[in-house]
Amino acid sequence: MQFDYREFHINASPLDEGGRYYARAKIYRRASATGDSVEVKYSGDLGDYPSDADAIEAAQRWAMQWCDNNSG
Repeated sequence: MQFDYREFHINASPLDEGGRYYARAKIYRRASATGDSVEVKYSGDLGDYPSDADAIEAAQRWAMQWCDNNSG
C-alpha cells in the first residue's frame, strides 16, 4: 500500500512468505529541486503477521511514527 504522509511518500508493502506476512516499509522524500522521490529510510522486517492487512497496518504505524519523529 502506498500513501503520502506529511512531506513523505510511504510504501508499506508486506512480504508474503509461506502464509506469513512480514511488515516492511520504505519512506521517500521528494527532492525539492527535481521533484524526484529519494528514499530516506527502509524499515527492514518489522515482524511477521497472519494476514497482509495486519502487516500493512504495522508497517503504516511504524512509518508514520518515523515521519513524525523526522519531519522538518
